[in-house]
Amino acid sequence: MRKFPRFLIFLGIALGVAGVYQLIDQGKAQAFTPGETLTLTSAGQTDMCSVDEIYTRPLEALWGSGVNFNYLPLVKNGVGFWESFDGSPDIPTPWSSPQWDVTIHSRDVSKFYTYNPMNAAHGTACDSPPATHAISSYADAVFNCKNHIMTGINDVGYGVIYLTPDYLVDFSEKQAVVTFDVSTLRTSYRDWIDVWLTPYENNLQLPLEDWLPDLSGEPSRAVHLSLFGSSSSFNAFVIRNFSTAQLDGLWWVSYDSFLEPSATRRDTFELRISQNHLMFGMPDYNFWWVDTDISPPLDWNKAVLQLGHHSYNPTKDCTLPTCFANTWHWDNVTIDPAQKFTMIQATQRYVDATLPSNKVSFNSVSPSNAYLRFTAIGTNIQVSFDNGVTWVSATRQAVAQPFDSGTFQSYWMPIPAGLSSVRFKGANGWASPWHVRDMSIWMSDE
Repeated sequence: MRKFPRFLIFLGIALGVAGVYQLIDQGKAQAFTPGETLTLTSAGQTDMCSVDEIYTRPLEALWGSGVNFNYLPLVKNGVGFWESFDGSPDIPTPWSSPQWDVTIHSRDVSKFYTYNPMNAAHGTACDSPPATHAISSYADAVFNCKNHIMTGINDVGYGVIYLTPDYLVDFSEKQAVVTFDVSTLRTSYRDWIDVWLTPYENNLQLPLEDWLPDLSGEPSRAVHLSLFGSSSSFNAFVIRNFSTAQLDGLWWVSYDSFLEPSATRRDTFELRISQNHLMFGMPDYNFWWVDTDISPPLDWNKAVLQLGHHSYNPTKDCTLPTCFANTWHWDNVTIDPAQKFTMIQATQRYVDATLPSNKVSFNSVSPSNAYLRFTAIGTNIQVSFDNGVTWVSATRQAVAQPFDSGTFQSYWMPIPAGLSSVRFKGANGWASPWHVRDMSIWMSDE
């Protein structure tokens, strides 16, 4: 659960669509009309005030300093996004949300259908670390306990989980701020997290540094922040036309030099971005790995946010007392300003020749100006938008590396409006049969 500093209080109510205010109370949006009077209670104090007054004035002006305001901020299209991952099940429970794209990738052919097992944090009754429970399926990879989510992946060849909310980071008019709370304990230096910001039209479902042994490299344009290696520090990069440049920063300073790494405490990481400046660090410790100008300025000002968890043979080359696949604990992802976009998920994780049908259904019909987004391995991947009557070649999103039928590729192609299903087919690549997974439909709401 998030602790709200007082400077966020004024965001508790934001002007919604069609002149309606929305107040987020315990994760639920309540709509109010302008001028409506509210009774607010916090820390034993009660006050009557209009919704307009709260929207235009900090509550400190109403109640004085020191008020502990329990309503949640960040509600409006174009104003902000907040995800608390609330839920306190009795057992570790697979997590999914219509507001999040979850992509889980394994390089190993033998793991297309079965997840490499590991002992993930939290016990079988969601008891806190160091208690663990066994996970062995893709559904288990992202799970919920104690009002936050965990990601767990144990891949020998290469594996990654990407979490992507259906809001763009919008720094078109002012600096944008992204925050997320995450655990800091590392159980292997070959298990790490990263952050990608990529223009909507350039987004890759599976971005990865060009020098790593899997996938197809970076997007054509992006900002990338990565925790990697034996120093628990972050490097920042700007990618332009597939060329990567590192930004100046304190890349040699490990966070364990100023905090005690923990699996149970989730610390806040903060990213501040404009077209000509980037900051990234841990504000509660007054530490910033990066606080530098971007020169020349970025030629884009809105971005898809991806939070990644990477696993690359976590027990290899161990320099810790013992090494094993890590569980990262995530909470309180915020984006402000943020711009909503449409994300429609498929009703299944994959499709290939092993299934009786090559049809994939979605949770709702495709809107106008939408794109079909998926990853696939193999050759001659094709899509049918008319139930198999005609077929078109799938369009691979632009990447730095040439096509390789033995690695998963990121696909991004227009889809006609009004469709609730599509069909796929393909041919085998040099390393495996064809296989399509993590399908969704996206549409920018601009």
